[in-house]
Amino acid sequence: MADHISVSSHHSYGSRVKNSLGNIFRWFVLVIGSIVLLVWNENNYVKEKAALNEWASVVQEASATQIDSSLDWKEIHVSGETASDAEALRDSTFWIVADDLKLKRTVEMYQWYEESDEECHDNLWWSEDCTTTYDYYKRWDEDPIDSSNFYSSNWHENPSSWAYKSDEWVKEPITLWDYKLNNVFVDRLTNYKAVNLSEQNINTPEQYKLAVEQTYTSDWSVENNNNSYLYGDSQVTTSNTKFHINDNYIYIWVDPTSPAIWDLKITFSSVKPWTVSIVWKQIGNELTSYTVSNGRTITLLEQWNVSAEDMFLHAQQANKQITWILRFLGLLLMYCGFAMIFKFIETIAKVLPFLANIIWVWTGIIALWLTLVVWFLTIGIAWVAVRPVVWICCLVVAAGWICLLVRSKKNKKSENIKWDTPKTEAPESAEEPKQ
Repeated sequence: MADHISVSSHHSYGSRVKNSLGNIFRWFVLVIGSIVLLVWNENNYVKEKAALNEWASVVQEASATQIDSSLDWKEIHVSGETASDAEALRDSTFWIVADDLKLKRTVEMYQWYEESDEECHDNLWWSEDCTTTYDYYKRWDEDPIDSSNFYSSNWHENPSSWAYKSDEWVKEPITLWDYKLNNVFVDRLTNYKAVNLSEQNINTPEQYKLAVEQTYTSDWSVENNNNSYLYGDSQVTTSNTKFHINDNYIYIWVDPTSPAIWDLKITFSSVKPWTVSIVWKQIGNELTSYTVSNGRTITLLEQWNVSAEDMFLHAQQANKQITWILRFLGLLLMYCGFAMIFKFIETIAKVLPFLANIIWVWTGIIALWLTLVVWFLTIGIAWVAVRPVVWICCLVVAAGWICLLVRSKKNKKSENIKWDTPKTEAPESAEEPKQ
């Protein structure tokens, strides 16, 4: 269960207005940042697409089992199985051995992390009372969580140093049949699979070995149940730390049935040789990344036998997906920025609650309109140098949004004028004289 801490605060009307005005610059920076993100995203998409098209037009097929010297300094597509003749990889601390391409040790610690939530309620005289709730949970995490910034750091403290850290070992060299692969390729080998610890002759660190001897000479028992071992450390009577191996995990904790803060969980994983397809540049017997004329460096790699045509198709699809994700992210950030910029108007109007609610609705609508206009304009201007047609289309859409907004205001104004104008009655007809 989480630990809950609630903190109450009171904000006067003046302080609320001051804070909302002071935050305008911060939210304006968010709007500018979203515009920069959109411009960079469009530029990145165009350059990546051009680079892939250029590379696809010059790539040649090659055989991984026999190097063709005539393809030196040319872009090739090759498929084959990765391998390495280097010695097996070894973790010198726990003696984990893997005759694979890469071996990784992942160390996680059971730590505190903080979540906060704030609820505010308006009072008379336009002040507000806020309640901030801090929830403290425990979780396994590979990265240290800094508890010094917690609201309640004294009772929720995380360690600053760990007994063991994550690490990785890589064979050198790694080959694709007759080709040697450079580090750019090796970094992209991320198909990790768990190492089966039941097949390993695991070394118990020295401090825990001493504890085993002490436990044994004191006529205490050492548990051995289904490849599960518990060892106390050299300070058994005080810290009572345990060294526990179960399935594919190494635990260092007090109670194996329930983890506690500062406990460690260690796992091992490796990358085995596997069949890959690569589109890279050949330099002698080495495959390396390729830089096209616009300065973009391309590295295409996929698992299994994949044709060059499909690899470029997948790369173009991935480029489009990333571009649209960042477009919508920029749209969301821009709307949040505009909406919060107008927040101070709602805060000032708190003197009349019903007016504040109306302003809240209208400022949200205005923020949405501004976001759509600026979003289309930004994307259009970003494309002006490379795709004039797209630029014109975006400008037309943005102009359409503006026209709709202006027309809706004019229609509303004309309706109000028509409603306020008094109706004139027709004059009564004069009575005809009696004859």
